[in-house]
Amino acid sequence: MQKLWNRNFTILTIGSFVSALGSFSSGISFGILIYRETGSPLTLALFTVANIIPRMITGFLAGPFIDRHSRIKIIYMLDFVTAFSFMVVSAILFSGFFNVIIFTVLAAFFGVIDTIYQIAFMSLFPEAIPPGQHSKAYSIASIIWPISAAIISPIAAYMIENFDHGIALLMAFNSLMYLIAAIVEIKVNIKEVLNNSPGKRLQFIEDLREGFKYFRYEKGILGIGILFACFSFGYAAHDLLTLPFFMTSNVFTIQDYSFIITASSIGRVIGALIHYSFSYPPEKRFVIAIFVYFIVEAINASYLFLPFVFMIILSFIIGFLSVTSYTIRISATQAYIPSYMRGRINSTHNLLWNIGTITGALVIGFIAQYTNYDYRIIMLIGTTISIMAIVVIPIRMHREFKKIYNAKI
Repeated sequence: MQKLWNRNFTILTIGSFVSALGSFSSGISFGILIYRETGSPLTLALFTVANIIPRMITGFLAGPFIDRHSRIKIIYMLDFVTAFSFMVVSAILFSGFFNVIIFTVLAAFFGVIDTIYQIAFMSLFPEAIPPGQHSKAYSIASIIWPISAAIISPIAAYMIENFDHGIALLMAFNSLMYLIAAIVEIKVNIKEVLNNSPGKRLQFIEDLREGFKYFRYEKGILGIGILFACFSFGYAAHDLLTLPFFMTSNVFTIQDYSFIITASSIGRVIGALIHYSFSYPPEKRFVIAIFVYFIVEAINASYLFLPFVFMIILSFIIGFLSVTSYTIRISATQAYIPSYMRGRINSTHNLLWNIGTITGALVIGFIAQYTNYDYRIIMLIGTTISIMAIVVIPIRMHREFKKIYNAKI
């Protein structure tokens, strides 16, 4: 068996980790900036939707392009653009300027770039993985974001609470991280398998049609996309209101919020390390995934009602279990989908998930803005959608899901 940590896999992993540091820093900074300046959960929800809609459209349209062009070049060129753009944003923030519309447009711009980057990366990454190493590889990929979050969230919270230009400094840091990532990613050398079929007039439409046709024969892949669209509804409720819950609390602080994120991230890291050294039996992956889905959603619905020490513990458990869900799903689907189709299928999945997130953000934002419900109750309502989806989709479609989740890879 070939070693996992070959040159290309190592470079892609390092580049992804460095850019994730910048991505997480900007995500938490923009959210805090908008809510701090407006104090409105609905404005924060609209900001989220305005960020996602360009992602949704771009991701959907970018799939055929990514399948036909070098994913390596797309990845490092986008990181160079992002590095320059964050330096401009940092300069704007140092000047003291703030306008919610302008910053929403900027966030949407970064969302477009990140969407194309993620689809290109997801489509390229399997090509760097030696045969038989997919589970280990995706266990490593699953800890890139949580390690970044564990490192950056307490630092970002401290800087925002203690420095007048804390967010501006974080944006300058983002610029440096993306520049380093781009320089590293130039060194990737993979013989890419692209869609080289002869182009025709309106070829873009033909490529999209071929992608949708794939779903007609692979109902399990479509079911996974719909399931996680429903999960995205519940995640939108949680992501939208957790930060305001801590910022408006008389007991908690932004620093406490960062500790919740760090606990979840540490759980993900430990879970991923276990996955790296231990693989679940293929015939058990579907059952394990269903169990994890139920447990994670139940904890998400309830943990903010508990004392802070239990929040930390349960947030750790969420992270630990979520990496199991991620590793099983991503390793199974990316190995199952043909390389020349990955861009289109991944972009369509992103489209479905973004629809779920937009719907969740708008519904939850309006409820939070125009009712007096405790934010935790609203999050509980959002989670019921996810729990119902588990029963309706993967359990009902167990044969189609098992064909993908339980495949030997």
